[in-house]
Amino acid sequence: MTELATQAARGTSLLVGQSMISGILRVVNVMILTRLLVQAEMGQIALLSVIYGFTQFLAALGLNHAAPLIIPEEEKKGRFDRVRGLLMRSILLILISSVILMLLLAMLSPSILGTGMLSNEMLRIATFIIPFSALEVFLDSFLLARYKVKKLAFGRIVFDLTRIIATVILVVLGFGVIGVAYGWLAGECIVVLILGTAAMKGLPDKGSTIDMRPVVAFAIPSLLFQVVDVTIQNTDRMILLVLTDLQSLGVYNVILGILFMMSFLSLAIATSIYPILTRFRLKTVEGGDIKSEMSVVVSILARYILILLLPISVIVSINSNIVLATLFGNSYATFPGASISFSLLVLAYSIWGLTYALHTVLRSLSEAKFFVVTGIGVIIFEIIGCWYFTSWLGLFGSALIRTAYIILLFLASWIRLKQKGISWLKSTIPSFGKIIVAALIAGVLAFFMVPQNIISLIVSFAIAGVIYILLLFILREINELDFRLARAVIPSSMHGVVNRIQSIYQST
Repeated sequence: MTELATQAARGTSLLVGQSMISGILRVVNVMILTRLLVQAEMGQIALLSVIYGFTQFLAALGLNHAAPLIIPEEEKKGRFDRVRGLLMRSILLILISSVILMLLLAMLSPSILGTGMLSNEMLRIATFIIPFSALEVFLDSFLLARYKVKKLAFGRIVFDLTRIIATVILVVLGFGVIGVAYGWLAGECIVVLILGTAAMKGLPDKGSTIDMRPVVAFAIPSLLFQVVDVTIQNTDRMILLVLTDLQSLGVYNVILGILFMMSFLSLAIATSIYPILTRFRLKTVEGGDIKSEMSVVVSILARYILILLLPISVIVSINSNIVLATLFGNSYATFPGASISFSLLVLAYSIWGLTYALHTVLRSLSEAKFFVVTGIGVIIFEIIGCWYFTSWLGLFGSALIRTAYIILLFLASWIRLKQKGISWLKSTIPSFGKIIVAALIAGVLAFFMVPQNIISLIVSFAIAGVIYILLLFILREINELDFRLARAVIPSSMHGVVNRIQSIYQST
């Protein structure tokens, strides 16, 4: 098992690093936009992102989930011509589905424009983005399936850099909120070019014919899961918009934008280990019993996600008001319900990180029916709960319901894995306790530092982070596997430092 973890360490650490860079870039982008646009315009961006999110995954047809399932098996057999065949046929299917969605969105445009919330030009740009965003999602997954993590990480960073530069320049030049839409389109065009070029490298010049029926048979249930997932992520936003206004939606979306940085970390860890989980599934198909090994993988996955996410959650939650005021201005910190909503949601997103990891494991086990059933149940709960609590508590009501359904999804995933014979929680409880204690102490220390501006905020959070790591050593949470993984991901010139730290730690 340690060999398996070491094998995945380099790719995972690279994607985690890229996710942190991408998350910071996106937060910086929102920081700048909140100072250039009013809150109602930020609400328009949120509405545009809802359309963007739905059409992106619908056009991809679930093929982004099918690629990591099929490619490792084909490469294991040395059939790289079939990998190219899968790539070309998938691109063709995505282009066809994108055209259909573009026509459908054009037909619905009179109804959308009738609300007066989006301009005709913004909706037109959202339509043109569809094929590029769908291809970006598929190519991203295709490179991950082949474990081309360096090229993948490079493409993702260029994508985020392009978006931040293009959107800010266009807004400053007077394009307003429409400039944000054009910036998104520019980012998608460039990333498709980069990822598409990387996907072609290392494959034969000609691909062989591949039967796409079993691929599509797996992809469509995965697409249903994605539709349910995107619906869950956006139902509270739409109800908040209906019951309040674009201004409330803009503030809520800015808060969620910070939390997506945390999602990137859990997403990077979970998705980078997905091809390895797929190999476990192949062993099961071949007659092997790997439940105990899978349990260990899930335990390691959960531990590292909490080690990364929990200190961020606790430190930011305790200092939520100063974080909002420093990053986005006092108008966001003082908006009714914003600060307490942020505190609650940032804690909930640690649980969401675990939930996403469990979902990744379940997807590797082809549990499509589970996602559809639980997803539909959560959507019903969300609609009823949001309608009541948002009408009563406004923005905070939406935050309460989002927190509640995250907990429900976590419990459902944990129970389903237990039914499949994969037990992981009991062995990780001691680690969770130590991580929570260290995170709480670090968060309280950051609070008493009383940061007043962006520089002092960064310094205080950095100090709190160092204290958190030291506390993990003091509480004896750091183990042999951590040092093994550290040596796997850092340059060999630094191995002597790691070995010395390990020697002192183990002799203490």
